[in-house]
Amino acid sequence: MRVLSQELQDNLDSGVTTLCWCWKIIRKDGVILGFTEHDSDLYFDNLLWSAGAGLTPGMIESAIGFATDTGLASGALQQSGISETDIKLGKYEQAAIEIWRVDWRNPELRIGMWSGEIGEISQGKNSFAAEIAGPARKLNRGFGRVFSKRCDAELGDTRCTKDVSASPFSSDANIVNLLGEAMYSIAPINTPDDDWYSDGIVRWTGGENTGQTQRIARYFHNGASDVFLLTETPLNPVIIGDAVTLTAGCNKSIEHCQTKFNNILSFRGCPFMPGNDSIIAGANNTP
Repeated sequence: MRVLSQELQDNLDSGVTTLCWCWKIIRKDGVILGFTEHDSDLYFDNLLWSAGAGLTPGMIESAIGFATDTGLASGALQQSGISETDIKLGKYEQAAIEIWRVDWRNPELRIGMWSGEIGEISQGKNSFAAEIAGPARKLNRGFGRVFSKRCDAELGDTRCTKDVSASPFSSDANIVNLLGEAMYSIAPINTPDDDWYSDGIVRWTGGENTGQTQRIARYFHNGASDVFLLTETPLNPVIIGDAVTLTAGCNKSIEHCQTKFNNILSFRGCPFMPGNDSIIAGANNTP
């Protein structure tokens, strides 16, 4: 139950209020943004709450029991301080959001109305719409491991333990040709296999995409060059000469782990667990 201060209660009882809505977004990287529907900026709680940001909260539907409260917030890109690049980089995924009712004459008179997190974000040409969900959303998430025949570790992480920072598992290169929105060629690399970097990672180390990483869908030799196709297009345009670092790919199988990486002792799958064929198989009457 919310408890209002007597001064705020008196304000509400007067019939003529000076209240406005404010909402705060707290990203996982520590960036905090404040917005208000008031026609002037507000400053409280050591944060500037921006007015005229073009961010509009929608109706929030509350539910009893373990059902998740849901709602929608929409706004204009850039004008709201929320950029298309940051959205694509996932900086708003699972960001916390707080909604406040504030007396703009005296922001110390305020009360928290709702809190939750940002879910999926969809983008238009110049706008975005963000799903917001209550704390019960966390109850729908899976925790712990999901057992499967294939490894569930990421190549090179603390569970995998394989060092892939040097040759032949890592190579530096420069883009020599643009073959499509997500397909590029580089000077030939002497790899043990033609598809050595398929399912691997490309990290951009030079150009407008520096710091970004993408998954390599396919890697192959093509005459006087090597070609790689990404699963998604980089955020910014790629130009000839951009620098990249390629990291070898792993298909998560026990065979790959043993023959390609010689890392079988750190394999994190369950290759001998029974499959669906064993579950649906009938009884064996053979004596």
